Amino acid sequence: MSWRRYLPSSLRDMIEVDASELKRLLAEAAAEVPRNSLVLDAGAGEGQYRDLFSHTRYIGVDLAVGDAAWNYSGLSALNTLERLSFPDGVFDVVVCTQVLEHVAEPERVLCELQRVLRPGGRLLLSAPQRWHEHQTPHDFFRYTSYGLEHLLAKAGLVAEQMTPLGGYFWFLGFQLRLFTYWAFSRNTWSRRLGPLALPLKALSVGVFEIALPLLLYYVDPLDAVREATLGHFCIARKPALDEPA
Repeated sequence: MSWRRYLPSSLRDMIEVDASELKRLLAEAAAEVPRNSLVLDAGAGEGQYRDLFSHTRYIGVDLAVGDAAWNYSGLSALNTLERLSFPDGVFDVVVCTQVLEHVAEPERVLCELQRVLRPGGRLLLSAPQRWHEHQTPHDFFRYTSYGLEHLLAKAGLVAEQMTPLGGYFWFLGFQLRLFTYWAFSRNTWSRRLGPLALPLKALSVGVFEIALPLLLYYVDPLDAVREATLGHFCIARKPALDEPA
């Protein structure tokens, strides 16, 4: 929602925890990437994480079909992830965030990402586990941690870290944030309310998009299992040449 940009960043991060937690984890991983490393952002979109890799040689590619409203002019190249236009083993790091659900052949894509990684290089990967359909019709899959580990292993990659993006209460807060959208924007019944629709919508925003997500942000540590998570952030490694497969 555009109105959230007027909130203090700390407050906005607690409400939009799906985006802020992923960016936090990615920033931590990016800080460990050596200066001048060659980094490929596969499925970069608008390049929202480019600044995290400003100390590297960053290349962003995308097929530019995901969201018609996005500005793809900052891409280094247009490229399908199923067949990347790069030689073997050239990148020190490959980044692929919230992309794997939008490709029809995820195993093939992961094999391509593995191919362009140098031996010992790392893949920074995230994918959703619980999400509504989006960027249709280019929306195909959702992934558990076990599913990601299985696909990574088949592609010849070793999962070193698998971090859930919150637990059940962050997931619930994310779903409640969408209540106003589904109840008002996607339904015609609200038009029949006339002038009464505006205060009801304002009340819905206050309750479901601010108050309850903030409460659930602090309640989330109660979920120690974290099976009902929004998704996972994974760091995987391509084995070195002298490392057993």
